[in-house]
Amino acid sequence: MTSRRGFLVAVADTGRRTAGAHRPARWLLVLYVICLLVAAPTGVPRPVAGGGLSADRLTALFDSYGDTSGRWTGADRTTSVRLPDGRLLWLFSDTFLGPVGPDGSRPRTAPFVNNSAIVQHGEELGETLHGGTTDEPRALIPSPSPGEFHWIGDAQVVGDSLQVLANRYRRTGAGPLDHTLLGTSLATFALPSLTPTGVRPLPLDARVSWGSSLLRDGGHTYVYGTEAAGQAKFAHLARVAGDDLGGPWEFWTGDGWSTDGRASARVLSGVGTAYGVQRVDGRYVLVTHENNLVFSADLVAYTAGAPTGPFEGPDYLHRAPETAAGHLVYDADLHPDLARPGKLLVSYNVNDVDDAVTYADAGVYRPRFVEVDWPRPRPDRADVPPAPQALTARPGGAGAVDLTWPAVRADSDLRYQVHRRDVTAGQTHFVRIGEPSTEPRAAADFLVDRHEYEFRVTTLGRRGESPPSPVAATTATVPPPSPPTGLRARPGRSGDVTLSWDPVPLVQLFRIEQRDLATGRRGPVGTFTGTHATVEFLRHATTYEFTVVAIGGGGESVPSSPVRVTAVVTPPAAPAGLAASTRPDGTVRLTWRTLGLGVTYRVHRRDLTRGGAYDPPAWESGADHVARHLEHGHEYEFTVSAVNSGGEGPRATPVRIRARFAPPDAVPRDLRAEAGPGSVELTWRSPDPDGWHRIYRRDLTAGDRDFTEEPIPTRGTRATVAALHNGHEYEFVVAVTNQAGPGPRSEPVRATPRLPVPTGLTATAGGAGDVRLSWQSAGPGLAYRVQLRDATAGEGWRTDPVPVHSTGHTAVLLTRGHWYEFRVAATDGRQDGAVSAPVGVQVR
Repeated sequence: MTSRRGFLVAVADTGRRTAGAHRPARWLLVLYVICLLVAAPTGVPRPVAGGGLSADRLTALFDSYGDTSGRWTGADRTTSVRLPDGRLLWLFSDTFLGPVGPDGSRPRTAPFVNNSAIVQHGEELGETLHGGTTDEPRALIPSPSPGEFHWIGDAQVVGDSLQVLANRYRRTGAGPLDHTLLGTSLATFALPSLTPTGVRPLPLDARVSWGSSLLRDGGHTYVYGTEAAGQAKFAHLARVAGDDLGGPWEFWTGDGWSTDGRASARVLSGVGTAYGVQRVDGRYVLVTHENNLVFSADLVAYTAGAPTGPFEGPDYLHRAPETAAGHLVYDADLHPDLARPGKLLVSYNVNDVDDAVTYADAGVYRPRFVEVDWPRPRPDRADVPPAPQALTARPGGAGAVDLTWPAVRADSDLRYQVHRRDVTAGQTHFVRIGEPSTEPRAAADFLVDRHEYEFRVTTLGRRGESPPSPVAATTATVPPPSPPTGLRARPGRSGDVTLSWDPVPLVQLFRIEQRDLATGRRGPVGTFTGTHATVEFLRHATTYEFTVVAIGGGGESVPSSPVRVTAVVTPPAAPAGLAASTRPDGTVRLTWRTLGLGVTYRVHRRDLTRGGAYDPPAWESGADHVARHLEHGHEYEFTVSAVNSGGEGPRATPVRIRARFAPPDAVPRDLRAEAGPGSVELTWRSPDPDGWHRIYRRDLTAGDRDFTEEPIPTRGTRATVAALHNGHEYEFVVAVTNQAGPGPRSEPVRATPRLPVPTGLTATAGGAGDVRLSWQSAGPGLAYRVQLRDATAGEGWRTDPVPVHSTGHTAVLLTRGHWYEFRVAATDGRQDGAVSAPVGVQVR
């Protein structure tokens, strides 16, 4: 089903292939991990026996859906929640919609939204849910302001409603780290329809992104969150009584609960923005991507006897193979509703530092699933090798630390594993670094200047891992990194430039700076990982200069040597999917498939009925247009072309349509009439207040039986009917009209126009047989007739033959000593109105 813009859209899995809308800067909340591309299974395996779904089944399910649904090609975050009717809802953050190309690539015009959902029915994926419309999709959970967006947290069912925690962000640059947290919102959806019922910000500060995981336990719902502090991330914990996340929150302070969110304490370091917490056999298991190390490929578990901790671990569950291809892994989560008995079902997400990679291979940006046995087997302590008995840490070259320890004498397969804890960064647990060594020595690198570190070593044998050695501590001294070298720039065809540079030892983050040589404007593009990045949305034929700064544990390098490149923007293709539909108001709505950001559209039309060329084009920024001022019954031809900084592309295949107005069916109401001199002013209420209306009248005094239509229609809800006979009673009705004709008429109203009676008449005798008359104006556009009589001589009333166009008159050649009376009537040139009350004066 689809609905109006701004509401939920459920797109059936029809297999249709469509091109999409716009794509803002895409990325993720967590950047700490690398990954290797896993080959997608060629077939979808059957569900396994024993309940639940296998990890292979789920990974293949999303691969197949992304390749064939035509609606969803990939996303991150991957939260699941079981609905009361048995369906499973998968919630995602950044999502690509639309089809996958025949070569497995994702079109550059693929629609992109910041959150979405997929409904699973039984063992198959069904509808894709998002906001907006199919042609113009929007996020499932909208944001209140432009430039802001929501990323999904965890979700739960509460009664007949679905509650979803979502974190609100604002983009601050083009790089993957360039965003800032603004707060946490609660989105609700009615069940079973999944209709959005509201999004409201929660009264929480922006230090913690809440909703990393939800856990119902006892009489509370526990809400886990993540605090990002530089390159470190820490778990926090809050709770609500019962299950309504809209109720009052309490925050774990380390030794109790407080209603003050500022008192929330760090529970554990090294978590992702998303992680999972599940109760298993009375213990609380927290599974996360390992974030105590930058770009780790490991998924780990911590356990505790209470939701608040303290947590023990880590247990290493899985090493993501995707890192070998230079991708990133992040955001591990648990899915207990689908897990098989005795196993943890874990998802994690995969991405790449370069957008070009995720476009070239749509399969990269999709969730992966793994399952691990739980509880983990524990070796007998008597079977594991002994731990090293001493450990020495000394500063090495280039900011590294050299570690040495006495060799352990045991079986011939011994290896050593180094563990590290960054005390200054607040890490709560040690983390494995490097690969196991066969020699009793190692070098620790990727350190931060002036940070205090603790190290320990374990022995790995055939039957398990020893307890750790004693701790050795040292403070790192790390110089700034060398500037990147070998910076290269390769222009694309869509206003994009691919930058690459040589690796810098012990550096994993780089900041790209850009200068527009045409304007001199310079500024940062963003912060990136790896040694390549794609800069987009550049102007055609404009030359840009780029530099790269390396960011390491010792700070920032000086900028690299600059490289210059001229951007190339190929004029866009002809818009596809042009369609036209008539509307009752006589307009025609055009829609087409968007070609993405940086493109505007020219809409061309011509009136085939009249003949002739196309009219001057109309401009549109989006993929729709409403053609107005059309003539009823005329056939029109429309076409659309797209324009970017490279110029105008070819026009779309034209469409033809006949404009038709539907006669109005709405009736004007509250018709009122105010009579004036020879006219009546009409006012009314209309369902189309700015539209056209027909006025009808009949002269009841003259015996008219039928209404006469006024020759000129009126626009708006007010009109003056003139040239009426004063003293005649008229009846009026009004109807909405368009090119198809008038609609039903209003209830009638009556009015009698009359000329006003002058007031304030005064008469003053002069001294030469004259009298000066004056009176008040009866209204604009009127003249006056003066009447007089010689009362002494017994005259009747006579009218002065010359109308007076002012409010004063002097009567002359009067008989002295006689008493005269005067009165005045207004005239419109056709009729005279009623006379005023007379005034008298004796002439001198």
